[in-house]
Amino acid sequence: MSDAAVRAVGIMSGTSADGIDAVSATVSWTSGAPRVELHEHRAVPFTADLREQVLRAVTGVANVPELAMLHGTLGDLYAEVAMGLVQGRGADVIGLHGQTVAHLPASRVTLQIGDAARVAVRTAVPVVSDLRSADIAAGGEGAPLTPFADHVLFADGAPRVVLNLGGIANVTLLTDAKADHVRGFDTGPGNMVLDTIARTVGDRYDRDGAGARRGRAVPEALEASLAHPFFARRAPKSAGREEFGGRFALDLERAVRERGGSYEDALATATELTARTVAHAIREETPRRVGWRDVLVGGGGAANPALMDALRGALAPIPVRPTDELGVPAEAREALAFAILAAYRLRGLPNTLPRCTGASRAVSAGAIHAP
Repeated sequence: MSDAAVRAVGIMSGTSADGIDAVSATVSWTSGAPRVELHEHRAVPFTADLREQVLRAVTGVANVPELAMLHGTLGDLYAEVAMGLVQGRGADVIGLHGQTVAHLPASRVTLQIGDAARVAVRTAVPVVSDLRSADIAAGGEGAPLTPFADHVLFADGAPRVVLNLGGIANVTLLTDAKADHVRGFDTGPGNMVLDTIARTVGDRYDRDGAGARRGRAVPEALEASLAHPFFARRAPKSAGREEFGGRFALDLERAVRERGGSYEDALATATELTARTVAHAIREETPRRVGWRDVLVGGGGAANPALMDALRGALAPIPVRPTDELGVPAEAREALAFAILAAYRLRGLPNTLPRCTGASRAVSAGAIHAP
């Protein structure tokens, strides 16, 4: 590690519970200004058995011994993925988000599993994990954390929105180049409701949005879903499966069926729900006299053409485009964010934005596990 650069690996498995995204990158500072170079992105899908174990954990079905075993299993898998990246380019630090199994900001509790000590020992590289607890201890919600990295990656002075479409959707509002002006918050479901509905017919997700394209949104079911109190809350706010997991998704599908709708109609309704709530949240939180240059979209949802079209319709005339166009693959964005946060933590620098999480102050978040 030079005085000016940190070689960082970032590892993420999100609320969609579909697999791991990992990156290697270099974070450097020239005259105090950060620069990030992405070297490699790897996507490792979960096996069907492991995905079922993760879903049991995140939906509260797994018991404590099962959670403990999964903590170790994920740690071993994270270590294996990390080794592939570390052996290629070396690393000074690994940022490990882990798998969220509970996020309860109102109770000041969040829990991510995946044994970081195993990753540190196997790779002989320090690992930064438990990235949310310090912000919660400082009075925040522990989420969203990615706005910090979005500012590093995408802020160039012009007003722009960065949207992540993971299981939960979240936005970063970059009104200018100043970090203390950044706003960030969760808007509601991203892919989570869509994926839950898809699983009712044995699919992992609605590939290419094909099912949603064959259906039509059912207005009454959409309005019933929009009545969820989360959508009326003002930022900062964060969400998870506790709000938009299985029960919410199945209630939406039931409302569609009760009005004579089909499986495809339920997918179309869920797609419209995500687009509508993202657009509403952006407009509600847009400062006066700010005109957005574009909305950059990352996360797995960026690969869903039906969802992207719905967003373009809901956000028109603002251009909507994937982060790939700026050199950050959409599916790599979150893993890259945690590589950036880990690099800042290794330097002992603040890596949170209190205006986004609601904390009383910025912290250098993350527990460091020595190899």
